[in-house]
Amino acid sequence: MKKNTSIVCSHGIMGKSGKLDVFIGFATASCLSGYSFADILHEETGQGYQRTYNKRHSLNFKKYISLPGASTPPLIFNLRRDLSSFWSIESHEKNLSVLRLQSGVKPLAQVDCQHRLGELCDSEVALPFMSFIGLDIRQEMAMFNVINGKAKGLSSSLTDFHESRLVDDLICQAPHLYIARKLNEDIDSPWYQMIRYGGENTSGLMRRTSLRMMQKAVKELLSKISRYGLNDSNCNYDLIANYWSAIKAIFPVEWNDHRHHLLTKGVGLYSLMQILADCVFETSGKASYSEVFFIGRFERLRVKVDWTSKGEFASANGRKGANEVYLAIKEKLVQ
Repeated sequence: MKKNTSIVCSHGIMGKSGKLDVFIGFATASCLSGYSFADILHEETGQGYQRTYNKRHSLNFKKYISLPGASTPPLIFNLRRDLSSFWSIESHEKNLSVLRLQSGVKPLAQVDCQHRLGELCDSEVALPFMSFIGLDIRQEMAMFNVINGKAKGLSSSLTDFHESRLVDDLICQAPHLYIARKLNEDIDSPWYQMIRYGGENTSGLMRRTSLRMMQKAVKELLSKISRYGLNDSNCNYDLIANYWSAIKAIFPVEWNDHRHHLLTKGVGLYSLMQILADCVFETSGKASYSEVFFIGRFERLRVKVDWTSKGEFASANGRKGANEVYLAIKEKLVQ
């Protein structure tokens, strides 16, 4: 790094946090804001991992930190390994060190501070910070999850998404997450780009349900059908995708107009997954389970079920409501 293109971000010390090397220092909020970034999850690309920015949250912190006597725990960053040519740490005696950053580049990933820094780009308030040194993106995401997993405002779907990226063998260790994500990411899936991960959506796309709800519904289904030897995750994905393709074909208006119908909301998701489990039970896990098979089996529901938000299921809420919807649909199937 050329000295004439760099700044001294902070004087500080090198040490250990657990078994990992860290730099601890102090800098102004404007400096830390100007040389750092939040790696927000973009749902359409799957890049990033953090929650979307909440301006109100940041403004509340800005108001607080401006008060007399206000303080904050150290902000936590990671000096990105893939940006190592843009930062350096000079070591001196007694662990004293200097962190240098190249002008015009943001090599500090905000692991735990995006909302504290969000509205402080022009603030000269002094802040303590700690930065991990060169964690790869997977390690950084795992650290974020440990620190923020129980944080208010961090959606359960986002932590589920983190888990799905951190598991070494997702298809074997967490087949419910594998199937739930594939339903959202497979272009041939009826649920393609309809499941919320908790990140930043592209404007205009309308998410129907969350990853947390989908993976829970899939997990419960897999538990019920495993007794019939249906344990292959890819085969089970095909079964579930074909079933929902049939539901989409039977209720096309209700599927596409999610704002005024409950079909793709929680009560529809959970109740219809229970209907699928019943279907597997009734056929002993030995049917073809194609889309055509499911359409033939459930076509009669087209004129029997009112999915409108002001219809027969309007008062159904939560899992109890979903079970009531399931029982109602089950009764309609034998009428």
